[in-house]
Amino acid sequence: MRRGVHAIVALFACATISCGRPAGESFSARADYIDGAADRHTLALRFAPILSMHSSEPYHVVAVIGVFHPLKPLIAYHIFFEDDAFLAGRGKAFDHELVWAEYDPVTLKITDALTLWHRTVLRTESCLMDAKASGQRPNIDIQWGQHGPLPSGWRSLLTARPRLELAMHYRVARYINRLPRASAKKPAVSFSGSYDDYLTFTEKVDAADYIHAEDVVTAEHSLEFLRSRLGMTFLPKKEWPDW
Repeated sequence: MRRGVHAIVALFACATISCGRPAGESFSARADYIDGAADRHTLALRFAPILSMHSSEPYHVVAVIGVFHPLKPLIAYHIFFEDDAFLAGRGKAFDHELVWAEYDPVTLKITDALTLWHRTVLRTESCLMDAKASGQRPNIDIQWGQHGPLPSGWRSLLTARPRLELAMHYRVARYINRLPRASAKKPAVSFSGSYDDYLTFTEKVDAADYIHAEDVVTAEHSLEFLRSRLGMTFLPKKEWPDW
């Protein structure tokens, strides 16, 4: 406790005496406080997303890897599912998805939540506000079969994405079992419900349940670590939301 108090005093002294210091030095002081207050595994669990999935989701979560940015208070949650309904039997074994959580390294409160939805970074103010009000953990809707992560409140987004593409994906999901596929070992699973049902996410999956101490790392480029944990069984995606 004494170490944490000293670190906080040092941090405020740094901010008061020399506000003109480079951002790197300021964050270095904050990083020292993080190291004295909570380890990386604890922080990864603190901001881990709650996944809201469809009740008939055909593929389970198999792993969640927490990757800390080396210079920013930012965590990438690499979430892996058994497969992708649209690519079953065609590509890699695991489906790779991404959620990011940004946090204040002093207060340890979440400051932003973002997702990678089919090559597009999404964020909503309501997802952030909800996380702040419910234990610092963002709630993320997971698209049936394809697992595109949608920040809660995504229906309020003014852009055509993702609503237009969700309607298109639904039509394909209805008849995916009729499409040619490369492997009979993984028969395609089609969606049988209505479009409203397709957008209903009632099953809660806690990403923290899948994050073990050995599944957390600090790295700007995480591909080597991810493959050390899962092998060459997935297609990698972007590392950080501003890349």
